[in-house]
Amino acid sequence: MRRYETIFITHPELTEEELSQLKEKILSILNQFKGDLIKLDDWGVKKLTFEIRKNSRGRFFLMDYAAGKDLIRELERNLRLNDRVLRFQTVRTSEEVTPEAIKTLKESASVEKPKASERIEPPPSAKVAQAPPAEGGEKE
Repeated sequence: MRRYETIFITHPELTEEELSQLKEKILSILNQFKGDLIKLDDWGVKKLTFEIRKNSRGRFFLMDYAAGKDLIRELERNLRLNDRVLRFQTVRTSEEVTPEAIKTLKESASVEKPKASERIEPPPSAKVAQAPPAEGGEKE
């Protein structure tokens, strides 16, 4: 098996139901062709550099997986036929991947990154922001 990454852009105003249908379709293709999904990240809605099918924004997804050539062909065929997918690109990231390596990749991908509210703030003494000097250039 080889390791691949596919980035695809969907229509920005898709409902949660339509997104779940698209994800289910992708997962069924992976299962049908015996592929292993490592991670599927939703990057959210972003502004596009140029319009694609009269859309200036799109919802980005990154899919990391291990598969054979047949799965890639079928996945890209389905993404091409789906009207909700604006653009996609598949890149091979590794030539050969062992099942043990896939297992460790899945475990490392399942470790969540800290959310913005959970990030550790530096102590107040570390913040160096000072008030601007008063008129005349002298500090009070």
